[in-house]
Amino acid sequence: MLFTIEALDASEGDCLLLLHGDPDAPSIIVIDGGPARTLARSLRPRLRELAAARGLVREPLPLELVVLTHIDDDHIAGLLGLIDALAEARETNQPALVTIAELWHNAFDDVVGDDQVADALALLESLPLVDEHGTVAGTRQGRLLRDTARKLGIPVNASIKPEADDRVRLVARPDDGVTVVGDEADEDDDALRLVVLGPSRGQLDDYQRRWDRDIKTGRAGVIAGTSLDTSEFNLASIMLMAECGGTRALLTGDGRADHLLAGLIAGGYLSADDDDDTFHVDLFKLPHHGSCRNVTPEVLRRITADIYVISANGKHQNPDLETLNMLAEARGDEPYTLVLTFPEAAYEDLDPNTDGERREVLEAIDAWLRERPEGHPTVIYRERDDLGVKIVLGD
Repeated sequence: MLFTIEALDASEGDCLLLLHGDPDAPSIIVIDGGPARTLARSLRPRLRELAAARGLVREPLPLELVVLTHIDDDHIAGLLGLIDALAEARETNQPALVTIAELWHNAFDDVVGDDQVADALALLESLPLVDEHGTVAGTRQGRLLRDTARKLGIPVNASIKPEADDRVRLVARPDDGVTVVGDEADEDDDALRLVVLGPSRGQLDDYQRRWDRDIKTGRAGVIAGTSLDTSEFNLASIMLMAECGGTRALLTGDGRADHLLAGLIAGGYLSADDDDDTFHVDLFKLPHHGSCRNVTPEVLRRITADIYVISANGKHQNPDLETLNMLAEARGDEPYTLVLTFPEAAYEDLDPNTDGERREVLEAIDAWLRERPEGHPTVIYRERDDLGVKIVLGD
């Protein structure tokens, strides 16, 4: 049974591959695509490697599922480039790199409602293409991704069962439970089960109310940023528990700690009445590139893992030293592994005159890790020439 997570080099963003099933022809799920440069830097080369390993020359590599957790540029742009390449290949009668069986994506107008789209787009078109948080660009990219996928005949959210009053299928959980795709498997089964822990329908309703309010006041261009992470884009992140053969990987996008805990409680993984109740997973992809705005001491104490993954490169001060300190405090004397998508001593590659802030962040992290006791944590960096870091969870 194969169950592997690959955290590709996605600069400041996220781009994960989940491989499961037959080792000779594994099913492949892509979760986010990083910023635009990720496609050429790591995603396309890795997909070509997987196609070659399967003996595919002119035949496309089949992807079981592509998941866009949310529409921030550092998650969507690489996927949009991949979809655009598929559309161009079709138009020019060239071989396609991949086929996509399904896309999970909560498009902007799916969330805010068709009756609001005209006014929303009119306002968005009057704003700069990219604001401080990428809000406007992300909204446009999200619509384009969904529309291009439909033109290519890629089903969107097809395996998600809609609630009775839904006009569209949304990748979300009901407020009093979770959404499950796939059959529950025992430890000897290689079936994959995806549990949607977030967003909840209530969080998407909050997203819509915030958009309603901001579009009326002309503040839609700054919807994405405040001091605590109250970004409606981040809080609408798809958060998943991937379960295969008794192994669990917690994949959180840019979600927030309290919403993650709520999803785990709704799914029966944690008790709502006992704050000392804990839950263990094999892998925990820390949310929002290790930002301290998206984790709390409680979530790191109650959700323990053998392996913690942080996808970042020092931009926006991620990962935060405060997050690493909270994690070390939560784990105490227990050993754990920290996987980072940047190379060891990555700060040495940065010019202090042009990348001074990133350099300081990465140098501080490197120093902090070198001062830690052995095994607390064990650190795995991405090798400089590698496309990503591979974490083998199954046999």
